Amino acid sequence: MSHHDGMTPAEAVFMISNLVIFAGYCAVPAPLFRIVRLPWYARLCGVGFFALCGLTHVGMAAGYSHMPVNIWWTVAHVVQAIFTWAFIIFAGRLLAMANRRRMQRRAVAAGWGGETQPEGTP
Repeated sequence: MSHHDGMTPAEAVFMISNLVIFAGYCAVPAPLFRIVRLPWYARLCGVGFFALCGLTHVGMAAGYSHMPVNIWWTVAHVVQAIFTWAFIIFAGRLLAMANRRRMQRRAVAAGWGGETQPEGTP
């Protein structure tokens, strides 16, 4: 952020987009790790990765970066914020669908799931 009084529109958008990205990094681990079974050490590394990536964006939003805020960085972070949440939504849905199919296959294989057709029906 600039060192003058007030904030430019680009700086405001930059700050908001970085906070949206931070929120996205915070939102990823819990639903991801509920569906994707990983050992504790892999989950720990994943949480560390997402937390530190998110904190980097908090630092940028707070102005602790030596990067000048210009239109390029503002647009890049707005696009990243959009892609972050689009990824969370799309990947979450696809992972949930894949998990349901996996559970259905397990149920059918165990003999206690799936639908059976009466004899003589196609």
